[in-house]
Amino acid sequence: MAGIRRSPYRRGEARAAVLEHARVVFAERGYHAASLAEVAARADVSETLVYRYFGSKAGLFEESIIGPGRDFVDQFLASWEERSDQPDLEEKVRELVVALLGFVQENRGMIVAWALAESQGPREIATDGIHGQGVRRLAAALTGHADPDAEMAVSLGMGVILAVVTFTDVLFAADSPNRAPGRLTEAVTQFVLAGFLARLDP
Repeated sequence: MAGIRRSPYRRGEARAAVLEHARVVFAERGYHAASLAEVAARADVSETLVYRYFGSKAGLFEESIIGPGRDFVDQFLASWEERSDQPDLEEKVRELVVALLGFVQENRGMIVAWALAESQGPREIATDGIHGQGVRRLAAALTGHADPDAEMAVSLGMGVILAVVTFTDVLFAADSPNRAPGRLTEAVTQFVLAGFLARLDP
């Protein structure tokens, strides 16, 4: 008689493990080539459990790939709200740029998977507007009110950060001192900060 297969996870850990492995699979395969079966196999859980947690591949993608971006915005804005001292515009922009750069560097594969899912194949994932909502919230926090110029500045700043991180190997020679993390972070911060302030300063 076959023994009962025991889960390798403690209660509550399996869901987090599925999300972690899903990010890897989506980054490697892209949305349309990825399968719940492969995610389940890598996470060492049943495919049925993955369906129970997320309902579909689109649901798993939303939670594993899009969710962290939404969480980043929530946590970053909460950090401003919890401060007793309110930074001025320049300090806010600098903090935002540094935080975004770190987030993109840590989640490069996840972000590329999101971008590819947006541009390839049938639209199975409802991502329209999610990025825009985050941009609008960040822009309003910078200026204190809804502002199309602030939204433009945030979007363009994100674009620069995404491009630099995604195409580091293309933009910088392998032995370039400009690839050093500290130097690159400072240069991107200064560059994006200048664009923000040019757009937002009265």
